[in-house]
Amino acid sequence: MQKVVIAGDRPVDSYTVDEVSIGKGQRTLRETPQSVSVLTRQRLEDQDLRTLDEALQAVAGITVETGSSYERTFYSRGFAVDTIQYDGVATLRGNGFAISPDLSVFETVEVQRGPAGLFNGSGGAGGTVNLVRKRPLKSNQLQGRLSAGRWDNYRAEGDASLVLNEAGTLRARAVVAHEDRDYFYDVANSKRTVGYAIVEADLGDATTLGAGVQYERNDMVPFYGGLPRYSDGRDLHLPRSTFLNGGWSHTDIRNTTVFADLNHQFNADWKLRIAGTRMREDNTDFSGSAFGPVNPATSLGPSISAFHQNLQGKQGGADATLEGSFVAFGRKHDVIVGANWQKREYDKTSQLYAVPNPIINPFTFDSRTYASVPTDPARAATQTLETIEQSGLYASLRLALAEQWKLVLGGRVSNWETATRNLVTNAYSTQPYKEDGEFTPYAALSWDLARDWTSYLSYAEIFRSQANLYTASGDRLDAATGSNYEAGIKGALYGGRLNAALALFRLNEDNRSQVDAGHPTPCAGSPTLGACYVAEGRVRSQGLDAELSGAIVPGVQLSGGYTYNETRFVRDRAANGTPSANENQPLLTFAPRHMARLFGTWKPAGTPWTVGGGVRSQSKTYKTSGVLRLEQGVYSVWTATAAYQFNRNLALNVVVNNLFDKTYYRTLGSTSGSNWYGEPRNITATLQATY
Repeated sequence: MQKVVIAGDRPVDSYTVDEVSIGKGQRTLRETPQSVSVLTRQRLEDQDLRTLDEALQAVAGITVETGSSYERTFYSRGFAVDTIQYDGVATLRGNGFAISPDLSVFETVEVQRGPAGLFNGSGGAGGTVNLVRKRPLKSNQLQGRLSAGRWDNYRAEGDASLVLNEAGTLRARAVVAHEDRDYFYDVANSKRTVGYAIVEADLGDATTLGAGVQYERNDMVPFYGGLPRYSDGRDLHLPRSTFLNGGWSHTDIRNTTVFADLNHQFNADWKLRIAGTRMREDNTDFSGSAFGPVNPATSLGPSISAFHQNLQGKQGGADATLEGSFVAFGRKHDVIVGANWQKREYDKTSQLYAVPNPIINPFTFDSRTYASVPTDPARAATQTLETIEQSGLYASLRLALAEQWKLVLGGRVSNWETATRNLVTNAYSTQPYKEDGEFTPYAALSWDLARDWTSYLSYAEIFRSQANLYTASGDRLDAATGSNYEAGIKGALYGGRLNAALALFRLNEDNRSQVDAGHPTPCAGSPTLGACYVAEGRVRSQGLDAELSGAIVPGVQLSGGYTYNETRFVRDRAANGTPSANENQPLLTFAPRHMARLFGTWKPAGTPWTVGGGVRSQSKTYKTSGVLRLEQGVYSVWTATAAYQFNRNLALNVVVNNLFDKTYYRTLGSTSGSNWYGEPRNITATLQATY
């Protein structure tokens, strides 16, 4: 593909970056004492990774679980990744914000494995993702992309960056994309439309103001529920094209985001960044899906249920960071101080509908002829409103103890509150609750072993509220705390053109909720009359991360990694106080113990060709369904690519996914459903023009 250069950055044909911003400020990967992976714009385009879930499947250590044709859940080191940052401003996933965003508007995807509590506050211990938006370039550029692939998968993109005045102090960039596609399973389809615009203005030599808007609409016939299995756990071996939803199903999701940021450079050592974002999602869904195990004798069992729901989610976030350096004791030290805030409101109205002849045979089911759209509600609608709000102050001090030694000390104080209310009955399902003054520490020590290599030790924490659970005395359960211990070595080779990393980690989550064996259900101390709980559970995740990204030799770009991860319930007790069946068992059985991800390209000198390939490989996984164990064996999925540069402006890229047409389950569920095949072999061709 045509090489373009963004002022101040390395050429975008690289698979590595000079700096990352996922930990506030700008640091090289070598200077960041935690495991961080980056997918550059060139890597995304070479492999035709269009959405966040497709990108994260290419990152070692990340497990992507499928919930429907558009819903995904991400896991890292045994824990959910429930925070997504946009240019460093954190937002919450789930409850209406589970759709994977289109990546056409982003320059890079940064992934941190392990707790991000110092700058994010509350959340899962697995890590976080930072999506770095495209910004206006220093010169005019126009790019267009046309793609066509299997299953009537068509897509068009346009990306224009313009300098709006002679001085170059006013710049703009706009991205538009439209995708119209079917899927490898029957009936389902989607139309995705993306619009993005940003304007940047230099208010002086030291100040830049940026503001923009992003819009994404997904209009689709979805596939919910996945595939069932026999009631004895055996695979049905259904065709991969099987679709077990009503053909009248329809989902319409609209996301609108507005954002702004101000960057000011006080002098060579100090700078300020203030950023804010506001998101809104409107989701209308009317669908029918099958759920239930299949009787081996009759081939019947799954039942179609229909539901209608309206979701409205609102999210806001703001972050102010002051970053600088000072001299003390003859050495230069770095400091970051800041504050951030986020709030999410989620309003959901849902209603079940009666469906005629709901019991189906999945081997003969045809959604095109099955039943008309249900019109009679089976029960009254429910409406709930969930609110989560968090604010915090954070600080990080990076001390130069000696020429080769750096010590980082950090901390955060968070205030967190939540409530969930039934708007029909006006009753709280989660009572209003505040958690004030929650302290999250951070520490790291690094040592420059040689010119290109740095070793490090780090400790990071995060907390996860359990405010909806109560003790026998009526107190809220204390928050669970995730603690990550990590030791690693990082290298920046060939002037930073190649980055390497190796890390050992142990991640504990303590104070996990356990049923109180000494007090019966309903719990006298609980306003919801549920069980009584104690915060005495513990789980552990430990393993190894290894990664390599960048130019191995001139003309060869490589991005790959390997993760070994073992998870376990260290302490998990049943209601009678004895060890549960989980104790000493794996925490996440669907996350593979061994995972490898690799992709690379080679451009022979003096030729217009670029060829590439890669593989996603992982060890066996399983899930339990009652007393049954559902397994997916070891598998590898291969990719091959070839690109041809016709001239300096025009290029063609062809990507073959699942080269050997491997049949496998990318997500395991239960005998009742939620089993999802991986995509069969498919080919996509993209024509790109750049001016």
